Amino acid sequence: MDISPALATIIAAISSALISAAVTIIISVKNSNAQHNRFMAELSSQNKMFLYRLEQLESKVSAHNHFDSRLVALEEQIKTLFHRINN
Repeated sequence: MDISPALATIIAAISSALISAAVTIIISVKNSNAQHNRFMAELSSQNKMFLYRLEQLESKVSAHNHFDSRLVALEEQIKTLFHRINN
């Protein structure tokens, strides 16, 4: 079966375009995967820093709450002392 030169040229052009498209898609998928991996690594690092800062804030809040409870106890003791002094 003979293929005309025009048809052969068209088939070669289509084949070349399909190969080029396939290579482009493969490269795009690999690049996207690499960017995703970098993004996930950065996100993990930021998440660790966020958790560390949250723990630090929780410890400060805990210390503040402990001070608040001591202050309430101290106020009660002062009221008791004033009551004793006045009686």
